[in-house]
Amino acid sequence: MGKSGASPSRSNSRKPAKSKSRGGSGSVVEHNLWHVLQWHTKAKNSTADSTSMLGESTHRNLPKRDAPSQQPLPAPVQQILQQAQEHLSETLPWYQSLADDDKATLNVVIETAVANFVSWLDELEANSAAEDAPRPSLDHIFFIAPLEFTQVVSLRQTLDVTRVIVDLLEGNVATFAKPGRERQTLDAILYYAREVAFSAAAIYADTAEMRENWNVRTETFAMESLAQGTADSKVASQMAVLGWPNTYSCFALVGKLSRSGKLSSSAIASRIRRKVQSTGGQCLVSDHNDLTIVLVNPRDQSSPEEASIGLLHFFSQSAPVCLGPLRQNVEGAAETIQAALTTYQVAPAAEDATFAGGAMRPLHADDVLPERALVGDQFAVDQLYREAYLRLKQGDPHGIMLATLSAFLTCGRSLELTANKLSVHPNTVRYRLKRSIEVTNWDPTNPREAFTLQIALKLGQIRDISGSDADE
Repeated sequence: MGKSGASPSRSNSRKPAKSKSRGGSGSVVEHNLWHVLQWHTKAKNSTADSTSMLGESTHRNLPKRDAPSQQPLPAPVQQILQQAQEHLSETLPWYQSLADDDKATLNVVIETAVANFVSWLDELEANSAAEDAPRPSLDHIFFIAPLEFTQVVSLRQTLDVTRVIVDLLEGNVATFAKPGRERQTLDAILYYAREVAFSAAAIYADTAEMRENWNVRTETFAMESLAQGTADSKVASQMAVLGWPNTYSCFALVGKLSRSGKLSSSAIASRIRRKVQSTGGQCLVSDHNDLTIVLVNPRDQSSPEEASIGLLHFFSQSAPVCLGPLRQNVEGAAETIQAALTTYQVAPAAEDATFAGGAMRPLHADDVLPERALVGDQFAVDQLYREAYLRLKQGDPHGIMLATLSAFLTCGRSLELTANKLSVHPNTVRYRLKRSIEVTNWDPTNPREAFTLQIALKLGQIRDISGSDADE
């Protein structure tokens, strides 16, 4: 979990100092902390022969050391570590909820940090007359834990543990400090604790940055696949990695980001994510050519129209902002993204899809279905066929409504001409048109909706003919 600078292949100046551990008889032996560094890369599963002072579960995570025998840390320090483990259980509720392996790993980190402090303190006392006091080497303390450990124990929790250890060392400084050097030892504790805190913060920042970069790459791959119409298990897995559930509803928002300020596109994307999260939703943001796609899962907190209102100011005022329909799961994500992209493509030709003299903002994909169908958007073609032509056909076995609607549109939406063509009374035409509105929710007397219905009928007739040919 440590920085790349903690790799054993670096120069010897980066190796942690060797600590001198004093046994009960007063003899001094070498306690080589460098071998602890190999735990993550060489001996993650090895088991040492002796019992660790923090318990067998902790010791099972330590590598075998090259030295034939190892003396424990000074007895007072051992007692402080034992007190620390008990104190953590009493004062930090989250410590109790840790899995045994994670708790063991944390204990190894604590043991390594304290052993490193004792080693550095010995060097400090040995070089007390030197002008340049030796600085503690801290990279390896966190290197012994796997990268995933930062997701188990947060930076705040790491600092909580540091505070507990420091408090215990401060409260028992007289038990392990040399006579007359209690003040210097206390200062060393405070300085070392500060360095550990900064080191932990740097490592967590590096890990967060690395995880964010990885997430951005995964997000980009997933969004580009969806934009190309790919909605397979690989894309679903990528979205699961990004925290999306197996079942969800989503809609897409497509446009050009506002460049009025000095913020980069990545900074604006971060603000969009925070805005969506603040309303209880989740989102993915990615660039596609010169556009930005936002895929939003509102988590049933709001409708697409309501959720998009708070995001519109992130987009340029001089370009359309297009809203895809609400769809379900990964297949629906591909559909709503493609619908929004096609809507942006046809937006200049949708001048009649306006109200109050201005363009709709955002422009709904469902409001430009005929234009989308004309440029080959298969989702729009299927929707028009399903929601207009097929409903009319299924709701009218004799084809009376279809024939009346087709004649009405062909006759320029004239009731009299349609009645004459069908040899019926104009009121009969009115009644049939009213029934078609109830079935399709599109009004043929409205110019815009009449255009939509006309495209839907042509698509349905073509599909019926193609289907008949295929059957023959």
